[in-house]
Amino acid sequence: MTLKPLTNSHHKPQAGTRLLKSARFLGGLLLGLLTLLALTGCQQEILASVVAVETAVPAIIITSTPAPQATNAALPPPALVVSSPATAPTDMPSFAAVAPTALEAAQAEMVVEETMGEETAVTDPDTPATETSDAAAIPTFTPPALPFTSADEHYWLQRPIPEGGTVWTDKTYPYGSTRGGTLRPHHGVEFYVEKGTQIIAAAAGAVVTAGNDSLIAYGPHTNFYGNLVVIQLDATYEGQPVYILHGHLSDIYVTEGQRVDVGQLIALSGASGIADGPHLHFEVRLGQNSYESTRNPRLWLYPFPDYGTVAGRIVRANGSLVEEAPITLDRIDGASRFLASTSYAGTTVNADDRWQENFVIDDVPMGYYEVRVAVGQKKFTQEIYEFPYLTNIVEIVIED
Repeated sequence: MTLKPLTNSHHKPQAGTRLLKSARFLGGLLLGLLTLLALTGCQQEILASVVAVETAVPAIIITSTPAPQATNAALPPPALVVSSPATAPTDMPSFAAVAPTALEAAQAEMVVEETMGEETAVTDPDTPATETSDAAAIPTFTPPALPFTSADEHYWLQRPIPEGGTVWTDKTYPYGSTRGGTLRPHHGVEFYVEKGTQIIAAAAGAVVTAGNDSLIAYGPHTNFYGNLVVIQLDATYEGQPVYILHGHLSDIYVTEGQRVDVGQLIALSGASGIADGPHLHFEVRLGQNSYESTRNPRLWLYPFPDYGTVAGRIVRANGSLVEEAPITLDRIDGASRFLASTSYAGTTVNADDRWQENFVIDDVPMGYYEVRVAVGQKKFTQEIYEFPYLTNIVEIVIED
C-alpha cells in the first residue's frame, strides 16, 4: 500500500502563518539592534562635545564652588556693617544697636549736653536742630534784651568761657593794673584756663580778624597777642562800633568775614604771643579796632545772678586822678570773700564814656559794703549798697 502526503487544506495555512510571524520577530529584533547602535553613537557624540567644552574652558572647573546643600535649618542673619568692638573704649560712644526708645533717649541726652556747651563746636551740619526746653536755653545777652539791668548799662557780653569752666575774671591783674609796677598797664582782663579750653563768642557779630599778629600789630607791637580773634558786634554803642578781642589762642575755628552767634565756638585757649602761661586775654574796644581804644571789659560782661559791679573814681581835691591806689570792699551786713582792686595806671587805658571811672570791681554780691582806699598812711572810706545787675558808682576824694 503506497502512502501519500496529506493534502488537507486546513494544515497548509497554519505553516505559512508561523513562517510570517518568525520573519516579523526577526525583523523587529534587527530594528531594535540598529536603534540601540544609533543611540549609543549619539550618546558618545554628546559626551565628546561636553568633554570638548570642559577642555576648552578649564577655568570654570577650577574656580567653581559646589552649590550649597539644602537644609531645613534657618540661615544666620548677615553681619552688621557697623558693630560694637569687643571692648569699647570708655571715652567713645557706643554704636551697638539699641531699642528705639533707648536710642531716642540717648539722642535727647546728647542734644541737651551739646546745648549746655559740652561739645558745641563741633556739630554735624546735616543733623537737624532739636528744640529744647526753656530751662536749658542760654540767654542771648544781646541788646536790647538786658534783663534786670538799666537801659543806661551795656552788659551785652556773655562770658567767653562755657558754663562750668572758669567764667570769672582774674582779680590779680585787672584792667589798668601794672601788677605792682611789674607789667605794662593792662588793656583787658584775663580768664585763667587750661590750654585747649573752648572759647565762645560773647555776642553775635562778624569776625574782622582771625590769625596771628606777626605782620600787623594789634597790640603795642607785633607778636604780642599771638593767635587772636577780633569780632565786631552787631550792636553799636552810641553810634560807635564795638569790638571784642581774644588773645593768646592755640587754635582758631573761624575766618575773617564769618558771621558768629553768641555762644558759638570760635577758638581754643593757649599761650601764644607774650604770655606767662595758658589763659585767655579778653578786650573790649570802642570806636575802632586799636590798642588805644580799649574799655574795661568788667563793665560789659553780664553780671552773675544777684551780683553787681562797683565802679568809681579816686581823685584828689584838685580833681586829678589817683593812680594805682589799692581799693578794698568790706561787707558790712554779712560774710563775703575778699574783694579788691587798684585804680588805673598811666594814660593808655580809657574810662567808660558814661561813668568816667578809674577803677572797677566786678562779681560783687548784693549787700552793704565799706569802700576803703589806702594812700600812704591814710585811709579813706565810704559806705555803699551794692544793687544786683547794676553798676554802682562811688567817688572818694583823697586829702593830701
